Formats: sequence, C-alpha cells, structure tokens
Amino acid sequence: MKKHIANIISISRIIAASTLFIFSEITSGFLAIYIYCGFSDLIDGPIARKLGTVSIFGAKMDTMGDVLTYLSLAKILIIQNLIPFWFYIVEGIAFVGFLVSAIISKKKHGKFYFVHSRFGKIMGASMFILPLAIQLINERIYIGIICAISNIAAGESVYIQLKSKNAHSDVVSLKKIED
Repeated sequence: MKKHIANIISISRIIAASTLFIFSEITSGFLAIYIYCGFSDLIDGPIARKLGTVSIFGAKMDTMGDVLTYLSLAKILIIQNLIPFWFYIVEGIAFVGFLVSAIISKKKHGKFYFVHSRFGKIMGASMFILPLAIQLINERIYIGIICAISNIAAGESVYIQLKSKNAHSDVVSLKKIED
C-alpha cells in the first residue's frame, strides 16, 4: 500500500477532476473540489520521490489529473465567457508544443510522456489560481502572463526532450538533463 500512495493520490485527483465537469459555473462546491485537485497535485510527486516510487505510470496519472482539472475549468470559462477567445488559441499552441515534446520522447526513447519541469510547475500554479486571480486583478493581464508562461514551459519541454540522452519524466530544470 505504501508504495502505491502517490498513485492513489493521483487517481483520486482524476476522479475528483472528472466530477468538476458537472459544474457550469464557479461555485463554492466547484472551488472545494478544484482546491483538492490542486492540493493533491502538490503532494503526489514529492511523496513518490520520498518513497522512491517515481514511475512513468505515476507521471502519466499526474498529467491526466492536470489535464482533466484544467479542461473542466476551461469548460466553465467558455460557458461563462470569462476569458477572451485568443487565450484558447495561444494555450492551444502551447498544448501542441507539449504534444510535440511527448512525440519526441516516443521517437527517441520509445516512451510517450510529458516532462514535468520547473516552468511546467510554474504554469500549473498560475493556471490553478486563474479562477481566483481573474476576480482580483485585470484578467487580460493575468491571462497574458499565463500564455507566456505556458509557451515557455512548452518550449522548455521540447528542449529537454531534444537534449536528453535518457528518458526523463521528472526534470526540474534544464541543468538536470546535463547531469
């Protein structure tokens, strides 16, 4: 059981994130589940590293939880027309960058995976606070920042995949691939 705790946390986030799709607006119920998704995302990786149970499967579960969480948020933002259309186009470009990164990993290492990098973590944090931030500051400035961070993270991911000699799913920085 102990060796599977990080994966159990990731799977619980997938289930919780899936329930977010029933909401059509940002309510206290949505935020409670959304915050759980964010908290579980913060702890699953460090737990896996501490227990020595980091795996490609775990990284894929983590990514799936992230994608479901953010897709459920995007659904609400679209329904309520809270974010301008260009945001989705720019984020789509970043997504293509991440997809290219995973395709590079498949070609080079025989494994289709997404890199978990420093800018990826910054992107995740900035996306996570989006529903709160757009209520507190100018949403166009904030989403512009998110778009920049997302595209830097996608570029970093592609660069890591191109430069790495071995498969790396949990690369904290570009320097780590050189070690």
